[in-house]
This record gives sequence, C-alpha cells and structure tokens, in this order.
Amino acid sequence: MPEAPRLSLDAVSLEFGGVSVLNSITLDVAPGEVLALIGPNGAGKSALLNCISGIYRPAAGSRIAIDGARIDQLPAHRVIRAGVRRTFQGMHLVGELTVLENVLLGLAPRFHLGAFASLALPLRALREERENTKRAEAVLERTGLGGVARERSADLPLGVLRRVDLARALVGAPALLLLDEPASGLSHDERPLIAEMIALARGARADLAVLWIEHDLDLVLSVAERAAVLHHGELIHVGDPRREDERRRIVAAYKGGRPAAAEAA
Repeated sequence: MPEAPRLSLDAVSLEFGGVSVLNSITLDVAPGEVLALIGPNGAGKSALLNCISGIYRPAAGSRIAIDGARIDQLPAHRVIRAGVRRTFQGMHLVGELTVLENVLLGLAPRFHLGAFASLALPLRALREERENTKRAEAVLERTGLGGVARERSADLPLGVLRRVDLARALVGAPALLLLDEPASGLSHDERPLIAEMIALARGARADLAVLWIEHDLDLVLSVAERAAVLHHGELIHVGDPRREDERRRIVAAYKGGRPAAAEAA
C-alpha cells in the first residue's frame, strides 16, 4: 500500500489582477522525500511555496493539505504550527543579532507565554527560555554552527548564513520543509553545500518532506528524488532523475517548456 502523502496539492490555482500565476497544480510529496521544483523565472515556483506557507491565498477550489489536514485557508502563523517551515532566498536574517538569536526566532511560534504572562509567571518564562535555548543550541551543533553561535550574523559569509537560515527552519522540528533557492548567490565551488544542507535536514527527522526550488539543474539531477517542472504556472512534467530515461524527460521539459512526451514525439 503506497505511503500517504505528507504534502498534498490538489488543483491549486492563483491569480493576480485576472492574470493566472498557477493553473490547477496537483502534486504530492511523500514523507522523507526530496522533491525539486524547477522551471524558468516567472514559472510560478515561489508563488506555489507562498500558497503552501500561507502568504498567498489560492483560488477557490484549490486544496492544500499536510498529513490530510487542510491548510489552504489558514493564516501563515497557523500554517507554521501545522508543521510547515521554510527558508527564504533573501534569508531575512537580522544582522545585528547573533546566530543563536536568529535561530531562536524560529521558535517564536512555540513560545506559550505572552509578554504579560511572562511578567506574571517569571519562573515558568525563564524555564521556557532555557528549554528553547538548549533546543536551538542543539540544532546549531548538528548543523555545524556551534562555533559561531555567539557571532553577529552580519559578520558572517553567505555560505554560513545559508546554514543559519536552515537551522532557523529546522529548530521548529517541521514535518514539511520548503527551501526557496538556497543556492542563490553561492559560487560554483560553494554549490555542494546545498546537498550537505539537505542531508542535514533529513538527518534531523527521517520522515521530513522537502520541497526545494532550484535553478541549478545539475544539482537537482544529482540530489533530488523527484523533480517537478513548472512553466508559466503549469505543471508540465514530474519524474525521478535517478532513472536515466526520466532524467532525459526532465531536462527536455525544463529546456523545451512543454511536456516531455511532446518533446519525445
């Protein structure tokens, strides 16, 4: 019996001002799977991640579910609580904060006490702060960032900051991780870092599902277990790049901008 999907997209559409951005995207990501989302600029990749993470509200008739529970009508903070975390192409780290402090921001949705409750229950607030700090420090050690935990983020190189962005997403123990072009801005020699980051993410939780936007086709073909090709908001091909025949179809769809079957005809 096939494993139930961790992420399920059913007929997901999106329009801005009457212009179609996504057109009836149907796609599943299984627990433990790494699925790469590829396509040219303007294909709708980031728009799809924004729909999943609650930043955009998809059109009526769309359905997005995590482990069978619908999230497409939830605000972004409740999508986070449902187990969805993401990295950002621009990272949005606070340069004046330390690495540890930036990672602790990823636990903000887990803090149970508000400002007034913290004043009323200081011992409980202190205990919660200590527990979350230990959790963040453990993630930093696991991602190789323990040595820079107290350094200002603004003083660190891009490759290290990409790890910090990942650690901030992982500290919340997500069920689904959305990676938004983590290789952006890295040099060719730094690109192997992405495969390492994905391995670290999967090591954090064996059943973690990863949906990964990427432009580096060679990186996708060497790391992803499936690749989905978007073009002008249409899903035109999904395949396993580990199979030679599917690898050719993925490349043909990516370069040709039309379904692989049409390319082979």
